[in-house]
Amino acid sequence: MTTSTATVPSHTEQDHQVWAALYAQQMPLMDEFASRMFLDGFPKLQLNPQRLPDQAEVSERLFALSGWSLSDAQNAYLGPTEWFEQIAQRQFPVTNYIRKPEQLEFTPLPDLFHEYFGHLAFFTDRRFGDIAQAFGPLYLVADERQRLEIARLWWYTTEFGMICEGGKLKAFGAGLLSSPGELRKAFAPATPRLPFELRRAVEQPSAVYEMHGVYFILDSLEHVYELLCAYACAEGLPYRIL
Repeated sequence: MTTSTATVPSHTEQDHQVWAALYAQQMPLMDEFASRMFLDGFPKLQLNPQRLPDQAEVSERLFALSGWSLSDAQNAYLGPTEWFEQIAQRQFPVTNYIRKPEQLEFTPLPDLFHEYFGHLAFFTDRRFGDIAQAFGPLYLVADERQRLEIARLWWYTTEFGMICEGGKLKAFGAGLLSSPGELRKAFAPATPRLPFELRRAVEQPSAVYEMHGVYFILDSLEHVYELLCAYACAEGLPYRIL
């Protein structure tokens, strides 16, 4: 098992208060808006609603559940190559940073709340973890154009995807689950939500520093892998059958 050897950061009381405020604001919305995979996985993380999580403890739990561990991105916004290198090794990078009180509704940078609250419930599931890992090797053998498109496929599925469950629309992407402002926007009646079209999604620029203007709807978790395989096949890239 590989875990970070970085020094545990010293968080301020304000940092813990921001975590607690975000947790208290988002958690009551999850039964209505979150996908089943989130609802099933989140309790397994054993996160404290009042205090920031301990990276080493959560990493140990994840590894026991799915073979994933946490790596230390510190406060960096990782470039896509470094990101997918770690994803290929079944390591999920987490920062030491949490947004400021004035950024509760939306932060343009991935922070502790985005990563632990938004992402990690899914990584308790081994099948999700296998599919997520498959993005890494595919990205690393791709050319520059293909890398951009694979990154967008990740973006519009695991970061900002929506999913249809039992005829109801649910949030699948971590960026929706961890952002009070963007979650409301994604489910607003006037917001465009489209069935997932592979080519349209990979040609849609990512909105890194603002909320998105359109969201794509997945049919299921397996739909993510089907999209990844369809892209690899169309581009002549090697991929493995999971």
